[in-house]
Amino acid sequence: MFNSMLQTAWWAKFKETASWVPQRLDGVMTLTRNLPFGKSLTYIPESPLDQKTLAVVEATKIKAPPGRIFTRFEFFELWTAEKAAALLELGLMKSFEEVQPEYRQWVFLDKPESQILKDMKSKGRYNIKTAERHHLKIGTGINNESIQTLHSLYQETANRADFQGRSADYFRRLAQMLSQNNCGEIVTVSKDNEPLAAVLVSFFGGVASYLYGGSGADRTLMASHLAQWETIKLAKKHGCFLYDLLAVAPPDNPSHPYVGITRFKTQFGGQTVRMLGSWDLVHSPFWYSLYRFAEKRRRKVLR
Repeated sequence: MFNSMLQTAWWAKFKETASWVPQRLDGVMTLTRNLPFGKSLTYIPESPLDQKTLAVVEATKIKAPPGRIFTRFEFFELWTAEKAAALLELGLMKSFEEVQPEYRQWVFLDKPESQILKDMKSKGRYNIKTAERHHLKIGTGINNESIQTLHSLYQETANRADFQGRSADYFRRLAQMLSQNNCGEIVTVSKDNEPLAAVLVSFFGGVASYLYGGSGADRTLMASHLAQWETIKLAKKHGCFLYDLLAVAPPDNPSHPYVGITRFKTQFGGQTVRMLGSWDLVHSPFWYSLYRFAEKRRRKVLR
């Protein structure tokens, strides 16, 4: 696999502003969150399934800090039955929830733009061409105006889809952090000074990742399709070989809440992949059961 931006020191510093305590163990970045009653959990984001991470697994099995409920290992690897069986053999269990998406849509960029277009579904190509005929204005760059535009369109999208979105302050901190490390851009699409669509994308290790986006109520101009196409072209200019559109629904699950966004993302071609994802090493089964119950209840309320 490839390196993840979530294992960098600057990402850990960003998470520190959200009450996570970063620590690097044997070259692996870990994030610990302190909980009430002297309890805690540790999350290891998007780490490869290699000897360094396995050494952390073994060390944590031998001696976990007092009060630790569980340690969540998130493996940045493609799923195979053999890898899953090996993790079970190590004493890990599949997490009751994923942190980063388990199923993702990947579009490979190591080919000419014309071939990327050709590999898209016909509906995707048609909608991009429709948007181009409307002569929409494309903007790129991270600044106060583009951050505000992105969050406004994102919040509008969240309201339509009936989910609780991230705050404007979160967007500002995230976008500025990416800008400071030369690892991100905001792409905006507008017409007559009216924002229609926006995308926040990161660039790291040859991979572009679609982090957040949003669109206005008028979707007849196909601005969201054009925003994604401009993001793909921008990713190629940054030397990326892969565009990770992130979360999609599992195949053959027509009732999944991501079905609508999956229909949109798969129009750009590529393939749906399953990640090995999150696995928990449980240190206190009683407290783990309580935490799992509370977390599922919290997420249900937020939804």
